[in-house]
Amino acid sequence: MSFLIVSIGFTLAISSKWAYSYFGLSSFEQIVYHVKVPLEGTNTQFIFGWMKKCLLPGIIFGLVFSWTNDWMSKLILILCCIYGLCQIHFFSYVFDQFKTTDFYEKYFVESEVISPKNKMNFIHIYLESMETTYAKREDGGDAKEDLLPYLTQLTKENISFSQNEKIGGARVLTGTGWTTGGIVASTSGLPLIFSLKHKFCKDKVPFMPNVNTLGDILEKDGYNRVFMIGSDASFGGRRSYFEQHGHYDIQDTVSLKKEGILDKDYHEFWGFEDDKLFEFAKEKILNLSKSSQPFDFEMLTVDTHHPYGYQSKNCKNLFKESLSNSIYHTDENLKDFMEWLKKQDFYENTVIVIQGDHTSMAAEYIHDTYSSAYDRRVWNTFIHSQAKPQKEKNRDFTTMDFYPTILAALGYKIKGDKLGLGTNLFSDQATLTEALQASEVDQQIKRNSNFYRSLM
Repeated sequence: MSFLIVSIGFTLAISSKWAYSYFGLSSFEQIVYHVKVPLEGTNTQFIFGWMKKCLLPGIIFGLVFSWTNDWMSKLILILCCIYGLCQIHFFSYVFDQFKTTDFYEKYFVESEVISPKNKMNFIHIYLESMETTYAKREDGGDAKEDLLPYLTQLTKENISFSQNEKIGGARVLTGTGWTTGGIVASTSGLPLIFSLKHKFCKDKVPFMPNVNTLGDILEKDGYNRVFMIGSDASFGGRRSYFEQHGHYDIQDTVSLKKEGILDKDYHEFWGFEDDKLFEFAKEKILNLSKSSQPFDFEMLTVDTHHPYGYQSKNCKNLFKESLSNSIYHTDENLKDFMEWLKKQDFYENTVIVIQGDHTSMAAEYIHDTYSSAYDRRVWNTFIHSQAKPQKEKNRDFTTMDFYPTILAALGYKIKGDKLGLGTNLFSDQATLTEALQASEVDQQIKRNSNFYRSLM
């Protein structure tokens, strides 16, 4: 019995530390969220890593301490549990739940949005975990190698908001540090923070029912809307969000197999690789362009997903780290896609926004490859924007500010230039993190708010 109790204790303790390293967890709020949403389509690769680095050491410690009596083994279990809870920031989360805030009442904005007469098409490319760290040092990043030659040049030639004079980007705050959180932040101006009391997000369960999003606005204005990803959209609540906010045509592993575009037993990485994703995107966009209505095409890449990325048969092995090779190949795929777009007759009438969904969760790769002192930010590039920035550089902002900024790029006018907790970066209005300390904003959005809960 002592062996089992001690093994469980040490496995839990080691797992808590491993999880933050392996998944790059940003907060306990992220754990709560994923407990509440569907996990269909999860990449099971992590299970083998957990067995090797957590379960096996836990069993070894159990054998080492198998001599302990019942009370000592139980004490070890309690201490391991306390250590594990500290590692995943559980206690700070609990303390925040006992602190109420009126932050959302003060700063959340539901403003009048005026539609443009001439509606532009919209292509929104989320590059998985794309952060400014991967740019070369002389361009504002922290990479020794040239991992993103095309995206770097594209960004220099177009509009890109930065916290300095070089390539920079958006801060990641609590509730925005994973894929669904990052997508919600950049299309609704809000962090994604579920309480422990929140309903489980199954089919037809309301998902942010009282929030007006980018998809809601574009649906009202007659846009044809598509969301395409190389995995199962149900994972992380993405299907619920895009179905309930804009009624998007969701193109994922499930739908593409039903349509016969993918073989029914095809599976690579999380579903299918980006080589296929970009080719499928071309075909879908061509079909959308034939309509008299404008289109909103949202896509999310996957090959640069933590911890090691995915290397397809077309991925060049140029760098020591496998994830660096995936990043470089994503740049190649993006170049091919953009060069194709430039040849299409709808190109000039299409606003293109390229952004990371969040900073990378590949904690080991980031720690071993880049400086811990580097200020990691989310990449952004705006092409064919209908608005001109009053101040493009030396801004401090978060991914929540992308929401009104994207609308402004599409030609929408926003009364007061604020929506949700976001600020239109094309305007001269101060963002929340410019008006307040970023640490204060982050602390406040984590606290208990009945107003915020009413939106969810």
